[in-house]
Order: sequence, then structure tokens, then C-alpha cells
Amino acid sequence: MTPTRRNFHRTLVMAAVLAGLAGCATLPPPNQELASAQAAIAQADADAHRYAPEEWAAADRELADARAAMARQDYDRARPLIAAAQADADLARAKGRALAAQAKVAIKTQENDDLRRRLLDQEPLP
Repeated sequence: MTPTRRNFHRTLVMAAVLAGLAGCATLPPPNQELASAQAAIAQADADAHRYAPEEWAAADRELADARAAMARQDYDRARPLIAAAQADADLARAKGRALAAQAKVAIKTQENDDLRRRLLDQEPLP
């Protein structure tokens, strides 16, 4: 074998070995991440549905897309969808809680204003 041919052969063998190793180095399916995102969406309470419907719907849609990618074994596509679903579910839950709390504060503020007005007007309490 000539030196040029030997170098080509070595290069070809190294490329085949590297390609084989690259195939072995793929990440495992993100099953745990998917389960975590599913749990986050399941934990979204009524406040999330009521006060953050867009965020909750986005999380649900992203989770459905991630499941479809997982079914196709397209884990590289599934991973960012799972992360987005988790983030949107967390956002929906936090936003729902915050807006529900604001609504409760508004109700209490109105009740206090009514009570204050009755006391100042010397109206009898019910």
C-alpha cells in the first residue's frame, strides 16, 4: 500500500469509528423530564385555568407536541418542548395564584370601604 492510500484508509477507518461513537453518544429519551412537565400541568389549579388560560393552553399544547416527538423518537425536538411546557405550566400556576390573590384583596378592600362608610354614616350594621 502506498503512503497516500494508507493515510486515506486510516482516515476512512477513523471517520467510521467516530461516526459509530457519535451514534452511541446520543442522549437517552427524556422520560423523567416528560413526567415532570406532565405533573406540573396536572398541578395547575383552577386559578391557573381562570386567570392564566393562555399560558396553561400553551403548556398543554407544548406537552402534546413533545409527546408526539417522543412517539417519533425525535428526542432532540422533544426536549425543548418539554422544557417550554414545564416553564409555561409554572408560569400559569404562579400567575393564577397572583391574580387570584389580587382578586381576593380587591374584594376585601371593597368590604372594608363599605364597612368604613357605614361606620362614618353611623348606619346600623347588618
